[in-house]
Amino acid sequence: CKIAEDIIGKAGSGNQNDSTGQMWDEINKESYITPKAHEYAMEKVYRDFCQGWQGLEYKLNSVGSSRGDYPFVTVTFGLGIARFEKMASLTALRVHAGGQGREGHKVPTLFPKYVFLYDKNLHGKGCVNEDLFREGIKCSAKTMYPDWLSLTGEGYVPEMYKKYGRVVSPMGCRAFLSPWYERGGMEPAHEQDKPIFVGRFNLGAISLNLPMILAKAQAENKDFHEVLDYYLNMIRDIHRNTIEYLGKMRAGSNPLAYCEGGFLGGNLGPDEPIRPLLDAATVSFGITALNELQELYNGKSIAEDGQFALDTLKYINAKIAEFKRQDGILYAIYGTPAETLCSLQVKQFRKIYGIIEGVSDRPYVSNSFHCHVTEPISPIRKQDLERRFWDYCNGGKIQYVRYPLGYNIAAVETLVNRAMEIGFYEGVNLDLCYCMDCGYQQVDMDETCPVCSSNRLIKVDRMNGYLGYTRIGAKSNSRYNEGKLAEIADRVSM
Repeated sequence: CKIAEDIIGKAGSGNQNDSTGQMWDEINKESYITPKAHEYAMEKVYRDFCQGWQGLEYKLNSVGSSRGDYPFVTVTFGLGIARFEKMASLTALRVHAGGQGREGHKVPTLFPKYVFLYDKNLHGKGCVNEDLFREGIKCSAKTMYPDWLSLTGEGYVPEMYKKYGRVVSPMGCRAFLSPWYERGGMEPAHEQDKPIFVGRFNLGAISLNLPMILAKAQAENKDFHEVLDYYLNMIRDIHRNTIEYLGKMRAGSNPLAYCEGGFLGGNLGPDEPIRPLLDAATVSFGITALNELQELYNGKSIAEDGQFALDTLKYINAKIAEFKRQDGILYAIYGTPAETLCSLQVKQFRKIYGIIEGVSDRPYVSNSFHCHVTEPISPIRKQDLERRFWDYCNGGKIQYVRYPLGYNIAAVETLVNRAMEIGFYEGVNLDLCYCMDCGYQQVDMDETCPVCSSNRLIKVDRMNGYLGYTRIGAKSNSRYNEGKLAEIADRVSM
């Protein structure tokens, strides 16, 4: 607002002399703003916002680390209703939808990951931010981003918003912090105590190989829960040791975070250990391959059955809640994205138990609690099947459906609205393809461009909670492993 005020002041004052300028500072400026000056100011502010987002996208997608990685930044937005709050959100969407690169060959960037915070009382039909919602739908239908986080459906994240007015923004692609209360810490001290999420962090996840645990129990004729408990306690011990080890670090090792208030409670002296700051950190038990667990149990997928997988997830939740009470640590359950792990877990399984149909016969396992990517089911059916697992993975989760139908805005809007009513964190999944020679773009392009026959293509696919390049140039030269690429190639309903 201050930027706009300065611009309006300059545009409205024109060639006024010093005395007039002094008068401008002393009386109500609004009465002196001409329509032309206001229009000029708004255009300048709009352009500044656009350039700001363009600069951010360029920096985040061009400044990599020595490993070739780029900063994983997630931006959440959409709740602001004031003029410049809405302008910030609107320009972010339009800049991202426009893509980056040379004219006629623009491609949407991978970072930042954009997440639209959906409140039906702001974004529903006839509401103040309905226009922003529709702009977001157009952007998702073209680029897959933004993803959509429901604040007014059902479940953990909407509960925090509706009860306390606090947003639990995802970190990275899907991680959510457990509540930490301002007064009471792990539990509210009184009815007015509120959770705080800003300035906090997690300490990562360690994932279970559930099919291997069941196979071990079967091979050794042991109770499944007995073997599962062994590995749950193993992860528990690793987490406790990690916290003990990290807690001995001195605050001076990262002054901005630990001494200057970068993290919640980060006002320690340089020589003080950081252990007190770790109390508010979430540490997670990762869950993946629930579909393969069910297949190993009775030869049925979670689309066909799923009860054993659901019962297992409920059991793990009960154990984690018990650990949390006993250890005073913010444990959570995380639906593991398994970008690399999808291949590693299969290799681990095959090494001991060989190839079993529906379990280890493909070079990948399924992502967290999702249906197998080859299931011939509709997007609505997929939402319904995965909904039963949703409330048991509050440390990290996302739901997404595949749209093999081009840039269909109406279809995207229908399914996003349905997901927001349920309470999902929802992602749009398309196979985006761009020709590097003529600039043509479409969904689900074959090996060559249908316009110029070039085989120099860029393909962008959803990895899980984020996007990645699966092809750049005349052949696939993706950084993703063979398991993940095989999973992408098999997708029907993912």
